[in-house]
Amino acid sequence: MATLIGTGISTKLDSFAAGKEAALSAYYQIEKNYPDILIIFISTIYNQHETIKGIRSIIRDTPIIGCSSIGSISSYGSHQDSVAVFIISSDSISFFCGIGDKISANSRLAGSKAAIKAFGSIKKHAPKQAYMMFSDSVSGNSADILRGAQEILGTCFPIIGGGACNKSYSSKTYQYADNEVYADSVTGVIISGTMLLGVGQSSAWQPIGKPHKITKAKFNVIKEIDKRPAVRMYEEYFEKSFEEIKNDGIFKLGINYPLGVRQIDKNREYITRVPLMLEYNGSLVLNADIREEEYVSLMISDKELILESAKNAAEKALSYIKNTKIKFATIFSDISRFLLLRNDAYKEIDIVREIIGREIPILGCYTLGEYGLLNAAESAGQYCFNNHSISITLFSE
Repeated sequence: MATLIGTGISTKLDSFAAGKEAALSAYYQIEKNYPDILIIFISTIYNQHETIKGIRSIIRDTPIIGCSSIGSISSYGSHQDSVAVFIISSDSISFFCGIGDKISANSRLAGSKAAIKAFGSIKKHAPKQAYMMFSDSVSGNSADILRGAQEILGTCFPIIGGGACNKSYSSKTYQYADNEVYADSVTGVIISGTMLLGVGQSSAWQPIGKPHKITKAKFNVIKEIDKRPAVRMYEEYFEKSFEEIKNDGIFKLGINYPLGVRQIDKNREYITRVPLMLEYNGSLVLNADIREEEYVSLMISDKELILESAKNAAEKALSYIKNTKIKFATIFSDISRFLLLRNDAYKEIDIVREIIGREIPILGCYTLGEYGLLNAAESAGQYCFNNHSISITLFSE
């Protein structure tokens, strides 16, 4: 049997019917073989519980993992407001799931809990190849979620996935484990088997203006930049008052113009962060941390840069597994990229398919931040959390 991938996408408006249609389509594609895992992404226009009931009306007992998203990514392209069901059926790959809750109370502990549960269920000598996790990216510190997982799995262990997102971009998000719908949580799955991985991540955002020093910060809250309220950077650049930015929503501004920190190696890659909220004292609340004493810049991008970064990420991933047979690929692309590309969102996926092979099954979604390998050559294989990027992982024999 080897490894079979089933892909089902539905845009039906009825939640139960959409879940059922997507599951049925995916199930037929694996030729009704036993499904080992269901990876699902559901838009928040749907009733989450009813959609899962629809999926379960077709496939009852298989483990489920996934999260909410504004759209799915597959070999069929980009689908906004959809239900996506991906089934993996394999005699050479195994999956072990875990969940951690209360991200807002302790992000690191939640990340650790999910990894412990997944790791604890794996067979003792089974080869562990990757860990895919989906987290609530608006209620905690996503970098700390990753650190929690790395305490269990190691800093160089491949960790992929991303932050769940919502139709309204910064509102409540959902995570799935089996038949349950969670919020403020992280779900993860260890992928085990005899396979090779190729991982590539790239961001399309470039700095504008001069860098500024973060002079006061705590966890994922930047309080001061250049010894002034952090929001002043946005006020001056966009010539907007505090009240205007507050009323418009800092997220709408920050999703297009995030904050970026250049890495020590001085290459072209930046760690980027999007401000989610603006506090009354001018502090910026991010969905992951940036340390004090770092130099930060406002960032900007365009469609050409985004498409070029998709090409770069795909080529990086492919460079690790040349001359092997790719079984499937995962793509997690930031919501900011989707919002900028709009009707051209399919072009990003087309570029990847052109590089890895158009016949390769793809599963993925749009995320609010991505887990991946930012710069393999300079980071000694350490995985990180980055906003505004595309993360591609190729699984091969």
